Amino acid sequence: MNSNTVESAVCRLCLKLESAPAFGSGTMPADQERAFVMLAHLFPLIIWFWKRRESPAVDAHGKEALNFGITAMICIWPVSLIAGFLPSIITVIISLGLAVVSFGVLALVIYGMIQARSGQLLRYPVNFRLIK
Repeated sequence: MNSNTVESAVCRLCLKLESAPAFGSGTMPADQERAFVMLAHLFPLIIWFWKRRESPAVDAHGKEALNFGITAMICIWPVSLIAGFLPSIITVIISLGLAVVSFGVLALVIYGMIQARSGQLLRYPVNFRLIK
């Protein structure tokens, strides 16, 4: 395996970060905006609807996090529902897989919060962009 193949495989797993709108460009103070941007990754449905008009940064982070939450629900819920009707050993295996996926989702959300604090917008991988 040459280095180009390894490098391309690693780049497919890279997370994409973009510059978010600057803090303080909305109607709220920059320090308050920084807190709401971080909270938008944990509670996107609440924070985005509440503060999106006051801050372009909260709007951008909230949309991305809300789209990721919707994507996670679309992928995880049907699998868990179907697993409930399967034999017990298969259900256990699927449940363990879903637990790993859920921890991965949580890790991405925490990473998104950390990057949001520094003014970077995490573009979540495998994200259906339903809210534009």
